[in-house]
Amino acid sequence: MARALPSAFHIVRPNPPRVGLAPAPSTFEDLLERVRAEFIEQPGLLLTQAQASRLWQLDTLTSQRVLTTLTELAFLSTTADGRFLRRSAV
Repeated sequence: MARALPSAFHIVRPNPPRVGLAPAPSTFEDLLERVRAEFIEQPGLLLTQAQASRLWQLDTLTSQRVLTTLTELAFLSTTADGRFLRRSAV
């Protein structure tokens, strides 16, 4: 039996796919762009890591990695209470 290769990130996909949702990104870079687009399309979006996980249907580790990466790229900032928002909205 073939072993599954470990993935760099894990996306929790609904089963069956829900109508109207964008297709799940296939790479981490696609995921970053999807999350970045959400923050651009919704000025003032302010999310905790748990809220981001639910919104984008990501496991905790992946959502934390995405938010941390976008923060390190100076796209997102964090508030004193740990919520994430687009840096230009600060």
